[in-house]
Amino acid sequence: MEIKTEAVVLQSIDYKDNDKLLTLFSPSLGKITAGIRGVKKPKARLGFCAQPFCFAEYVLAEKGGRYTVTGAYLHESFFELRVDLLRFYAGCAAAEICRVLAVENDRHDALFVAFIECLKALCLAEENEADALIEFALVALRESGYPIDLGLLESCDGDIGSRLSFDFADGSFETLERSENGVKASLSTYHTLRKCAGLTYDENALLGGRKRALRLIKVFLTEKTETRFESLGEFIRTYEETDNG
Repeated sequence: MEIKTEAVVLQSIDYKDNDKLLTLFSPSLGKITAGIRGVKKPKARLGFCAQPFCFAEYVLAEKGGRYTVTGAYLHESFFELRVDLLRFYAGCAAAEICRVLAVENDRHDALFVAFIECLKALCLAEENEADALIEFALVALRESGYPIDLGLLESCDGDIGSRLSFDFADGSFETLERSENGVKASLSTYHTLRKCAGLTYDENALLGGRKRALRLIKVFLTEKTETRFESLGEFIRTYEETDNG
């Protein structure tokens, strides 16, 4: 049976001498694994569609629940991510989050759209890589049933003091005085997350928040999925070396 579906490559790994196995993320099929034959040959016709982040209409042959790529029509290659190491790592981190949180063969429409929008943002020179990744991670966590609750500011009528905590069990911030199970969290982390979530935030409290927010998200993801998130860790290390805010 032949199937046509839009999909983006989350992962591409070598298989046999000239083949690859692709992890594809499709709005209609969800996360699937598909083989692609002969693609490692120098003049392979479908070489482009086995590249990380390739967004295309894929033609798939399906048999017994297994998929093989037989054709593809390119929508976007996101080539800019391959010529900037930091943005490439950010794209890999976003793809890793998708691979872990998306369930095989289940639809994840909002997650798919958020991932494509994240890749587009990462291709823009004026967009901060950490902001784009944090924004995507917040959507991915929400869509996967692990939302981070950023409503403390509203519940405290705008006065949250200067000492916060974060509860990794329920994903919520609280004032340190009222916290029972949380660990210390900075104001910069909280306001950076609110900024990336499109909520009101304190501009004066953002310094250093991106790094702290990224580390909190990584720990939270690991707590919820028992996965190490090595690509996200590599992005964080590289980002911290650039000494951005």
